Amino acid sequence: MFSTLSGAIRRLSLALGAIAGAGTALLMLTVVPDLFSRSFLGEAVYGMAETGIFLLVLIVFLALGSAQVRKEHFHVGVLDTMISRDAGRWIWVLRHALSTLVCGVFTWYAARGAIDSTRMLEQSYAVIEYPIWPAKIVVAVGLLLLTVQFLMDMVDALTTPQYRPDGGHEGTPEHAGEPL
Repeated sequence: MFSTLSGAIRRLSLALGAIAGAGTALLMLTVVPDLFSRSFLGEAVYGMAETGIFLLVLIVFLALGSAQVRKEHFHVGVLDTMISRDAGRWIWVLRHALSTLVCGVFTWYAARGAIDSTRMLEQSYAVIEYPIWPAKIVVAVGLLLLTVQFLMDMVDALTTPQYRPDGGHEGTPEHAGEPL
């Protein structure tokens, strides 16, 4: 049951990471015409700055869970080389538990903000009226998926006797001889 749910969440995170990648391409497609218009016509394309901000939110927050699935987030492993594998496993359990807790608090605040913003249909009034509430939903969803991913990693660390943070297991050929 857990492995089925875990696999589904991982696939969802990777799919949203792919959407974040497409958002990067879309951001470039919106910046270039705006830059061209500013440079040669002396006029900005209305709404491009706001669209760029939304796309940046989409790129950053939808990619968080995907980066955690791929184990691409930054961590310092100096301590890991100085302790036993069993102690290292419990330190990873603690790391994932703390990450789940902190990210869960951020998710709770982001979700409350997204709900309130959506109820009010919150908009910015810079150059044009632009809805803010979709970006707040993206932030909440991205943080929620990251929180769930940390929780699943914690369960993996708890239930896998030879846990490795890179997803491998001791004794497998692709990870044999590598430090924890």
